[in-house]
Amino acid sequence: MVLEQKYIKDSGYEMEDDFMDALHILHPLVAFKIGKFIEDHVTDLPPNELRSYVLGGVVHIDNVAQPFALEIVKEPGMVTTLSNLIMITLDDYLDLINLNSYIKSNEKNRLINQHHITTSIVA
Repeated sequence: MVLEQKYIKDSGYEMEDDFMDALHILHPLVAFKIGKFIEDHVTDLPPNELRSYVLGGVVHIDNVAQPFALEIVKEPGMVTTLSNLIMITLDDYLDLINLNSYIKSNEKNRLINQHHITTSIVA
């Protein structure tokens, strides 16, 4: 049996089975909105072979917040891998915001975040 590589060609992400399983469990509209949110707002992270990144995000369905945590692995010379996705509480999402580990959803914040990541790794 040949296993297909799970890869989104246009966005440049590879997806692990845990991530795909989590999407399949969700309501299709929630899964679609999360996928679109990731595609639109997740920037390329600097490589780090020692740890994965956990970023919080939130989408809204009928004015109800659906917060989630996304695990991303980015090793040097490799494609960014979407490793896992879990739905979390709003309290957990706020904790991720306080840790500055959330997906910024506008261009100004994304540029600030990229600068913060670069300077914090160098420091």
